[in-house]
Amino acid sequence: MTPNNNDSIVARAAIYVRVSSTGQMGRDGDEDGYSIPAQLAANKRKAEDLGAEIAKAYVERAESARSDDRPVLQQMLKELPGLGVQYLIVHKVDRLARNRLDDAMLYQRLQEMGITLVSASENIDETPAGRLMHGMLATFAEYYSSNLASEVKKGLHQKHRQGGTPFRAPIGYLHHRTLVEGHDVRTVVVDPERAPLVQLAFELYASGEWSLVPLTAQLEAQGLVSRPTPKRPAHPLGVSAIHRILTNPYYVGLVQYTGETRIGRHEPLIDQDTFDRVQGCSSLVVMANGPASTSTTCEGRWCVRSAAADCCSAVTGAGAATTNTSRA
Repeated sequence: MTPNNNDSIVARAAIYVRVSSTGQMGRDGDEDGYSIPAQLAANKRKAEDLGAEIAKAYVERAESARSDDRPVLQQMLKELPGLGVQYLIVHKVDRLARNRLDDAMLYQRLQEMGITLVSASENIDETPAGRLMHGMLATFAEYYSSNLASEVKKGLHQKHRQGGTPFRAPIGYLHHRTLVEGHDVRTVVVDPERAPLVQLAFELYASGEWSLVPLTAQLEAQGLVSRPTPKRPAHPLGVSAIHRILTNPYYVGLVQYTGETRIGRHEPLIDQDTFDRVQGCSSLVVMANGPASTSTTCEGRWCVRSAAADCCSAVTGAGAATTNTSRA
């Protein structure tokens, strides 16, 4: 592909950088951490080597490249034709895409715009050898992404089998990281700010004197809000969120994941009797939208129907004798 420039016009380039997780951001007081500045610096050096001025730099924060449905990427593709650029510079091709189909489609779109894709750290020029290298790199990136997803899934299942929490802990808990003898240990701890309000929600609803709508308003007045995220600030919880809290067996110490229930290592916020009484409220059962949130009796206890057998065996049956009940 031949750039749309001539000797009388200075070449122009756009830059695209990406990090796939918040773990690569927010280090040493810099919200972008190390990866984004390093990618920008390498791409700018490449632009200098090409004798190109930088028209615009696009920064994609905490977005996976397994799909091209990324806000900054889509914005860039819309704006590139109007920028008059001859080059799009990335640090590596896997910053742009991590599957071969998306890579090929993005490459074709750039060709149609008359823009050359340039890697700051890989030789993917328009020679046959460069195109072969580009295809191989795209294949390696797809393999790496697929293999990583498989290993992560395997690790999450193992974590669940050991009583850990393989997902974002619900309101009332916080994820905690600490170093123990040089090892990074991740646990779930009680949120001192929100846990008392979660307990209040169960106590009020179990009394039989509160329905979901006024209870939601009362909890908002008491200050119950969601945990903030990098993309969304804390906000009051709606009725559906309160319903999910009241039907979640995580609060009595059970962890449900992929259809299996285990006794968790986290500290329960609610005793079994209070949880049972809440599940017995007819309005809570009526509002349930599916088997995973509908309650039913099981050996005198209220359990989540989709895991009723596991729940009851773990809590009241013989299965408890063989289940690790430690809550470290």
